[in-house]
Amino acid sequence: MKITILSEMDYAASGHNLYEALKAHTGHDVAIYTGKYYNRYNHPQHTMTNRREAQRRIDNSDIVHLKGDFPPRNGYMGLKIMHKPIVVTVSGSHFRKKEYGGYEKYSPLLYKSALIRTSFEPDLLYPEYSTVWTPHPIDSAGKLNVWKNRGRLIHIPRNREMKNSDFLIAVMKGIAKKNNMKVEVYEKINFKMSKLLKERATIYFDQAKVGFYGNSALEAMQYGIPTVAWISPIAKKQAYGMLHDCPVITYFERNVDDWVAGISKIFENNIENLSKRTKEWCDDIHSYQAVAKQWNEIYAAV
Repeated sequence: MKITILSEMDYAASGHNLYEALKAHTGHDVAIYTGKYYNRYNHPQHTMTNRREAQRRIDNSDIVHLKGDFPPRNGYMGLKIMHKPIVVTVSGSHFRKKEYGGYEKYSPLLYKSALIRTSFEPDLLYPEYSTVWTPHPIDSAGKLNVWKNRGRLIHIPRNREMKNSDFLIAVMKGIAKKNNMKVEVYEKINFKMSKLLKERATIYFDQAKVGFYGNSALEAMQYGIPTVAWISPIAKKQAYGMLHDCPVITYFERNVDDWVAGISKIFENNIENLSKRTKEWCDDIHSYQAVAKQWNEIYAAV
C-alpha cells in the first residue's frame, strides 16, 4: 500500500517513529509530512516544504493516516484528503477531556469521517470514539538493558503543570531521604541530552496527571529503566486487560506518602527484575517491530 502520514504538530516525534517503524518493518510505501512548529527539543522533523508534491502524493495514496489531535474536516494542513480512506490516531491533551486533565478542544464526534480511529494512549479511547489501542512506537529492540542502581531519581518535564511535577518532586525527595539517593530535575534540554540522562536513571519519573505514559517514559524504558507514571483508572478500563502485566510503577491515589512508601519498598524487593520486565514490556508492546505488525493488520482492514 501507499500510505501518507500527516501530522499538524509532531511535537514529540511519535509520527516520525511510526513512519520509521512502517518503513523498516513492512512492505508499504510510506511518506510523512508535518506542519511547522517550534521544535524546542530538536526532535526529528519532516516539515512539508512543497504543498503540490504532498498533494500529488495524497492523490496517489491508498491511505491517509492523520497522527495527532487535529480532526479531518474539509482538509488538513491545507491539503485535500477527504477523497481518500482516512485513519486517525489521537495522542494528546487537545483531544483529552477536561475531566481527565486535557483541554478537550476537539470532540470525538469530529473524527467520524475516518474509517479507522485509534489512540496512542488507552485513556483516550472514549466509547464514542474507538476501542483500538495502538501503542506509541520506539526503536527499542536491539538496545541493551543498561540499568544500574546509581542512586539517581530523574525527572525531565517539558511542562511542569502537565506532568504534575510538584507532586513528583515531592515524591522523589521523600524517596531520596529514605534511600540516600539524589533528586535530579532537568528542564529546557535537547532531545539527545534528555535520552542520555534517562539511561543513567535509577528510576525515571514521567508524569502524574494525564493518565498514561508517553514518549518520554519510553525513552527510559527502552533501556530497562524502571519508570513511574500515573496510569488512570479509565486507562486501565479502556485497555481491556492489555495492561495486566504492565511494569510501569503507578498507584491509584496520588498521595505523596503512599507513593514514597510504595516506591521505597521496591528497593527492598527485586528491582533488577523490575528493570528486566520494563525492558521486555517496551520491546513486546512498543518496539518498531511490534507496532509495525499491528499496523499491518489494521491497514489491511481498510
